[in-house]
Amino acid sequence: MRTRAGFVPAVALTVAASSACEIVRPVDPLEAHPDVVAIAILLVAGESEARLLAIHPHRQRYDQKPQIGATLEGPGWTAGFTRELRLPACGQVGGSWHVPGRCLAADLPAAIEAGGTYGLRGEAALGSFEGETTVPAVPLLVEPAEPASSWLPLPDTSGLVYIPVRSEVGPNVGTLLADPSDVLETLAHGIEVEIPVSNLGPFPEVLANADDTISIYNDTIAIYADQNPLRFTLRVFAVGWHYTNFVKYTGVDPLPGPLPDFGVEGEGVYGYFDGVAHSEFVRMAVGNVGGDPSRISK
Repeated sequence: MRTRAGFVPAVALTVAASSACEIVRPVDPLEAHPDVVAIAILLVAGESEARLLAIHPHRQRYDQKPQIGATLEGPGWTAGFTRELRLPACGQVGGSWHVPGRCLAADLPAAIEAGGTYGLRGEAALGSFEGETTVPAVPLLVEPAEPASSWLPLPDTSGLVYIPVRSEVGPNVGTLLADPSDVLETLAHGIEVEIPVSNLGPFPEVLANADDTISIYNDTIAIYADQNPLRFTLRVFAVGWHYTNFVKYTGVDPLPGPLPDFGVEGEGVYGYFDGVAHSEFVRMAVGNVGGDPSRISK
């Protein structure tokens, strides 16, 4: 059986919705123990809650959920994953699982820090597990930059508007993504309505698989405009190497050895433990919306 997993709180981005997040592991019939647990944890800089997605990849859909206990360790504090949420809270694909799963939350005494290092300890049916990860530093969106003092031209016909994106990142970054939000479309008589981000295109969009030797990345994203002016906010997300390494092997069976570090080690447990940090918002406008793009609230 092949399974996929991923989690990011809704206030951040839906990494789990991107094609890059499909988690694939080979299944040897002799080793497909029903109590094996797959976990996914992605700490979001600035958030005071952490979430853990745990599934039994080798059980049937309505079998028993994973029995798992885990604790997150921060600088001078620990917090247990003791509060259970509805499964979709651990990512868009969480609700579509066809195996038993559980979404657990930990209320943290301090917000996750960009650049901070965190530990993980826990117990599952087949034994203990542990992990460590360092959250990426906050990426800088160099271009486009605030303040947005002009509008991008609206195409004569419905079509794509191309936006150059230049980002500066620190160490521990494996993947960069661009994600617009708060999209407003101006209709007749200047009336603005909020529209889904999906109207602009398939976001979040992977800008680059990062390289530790490079700190500046140049790319271009395409926004679809339907002959009506648009306003939206844009930011980029820096995701760590544990997540990047884990999803790198989508469709590879068997996995080559030696395996890279996914941030989690244990008995009867596999998965990833990583972090993500996002840039400041940049406010954008396509077409003259009859005002200053800075009217977009953050």
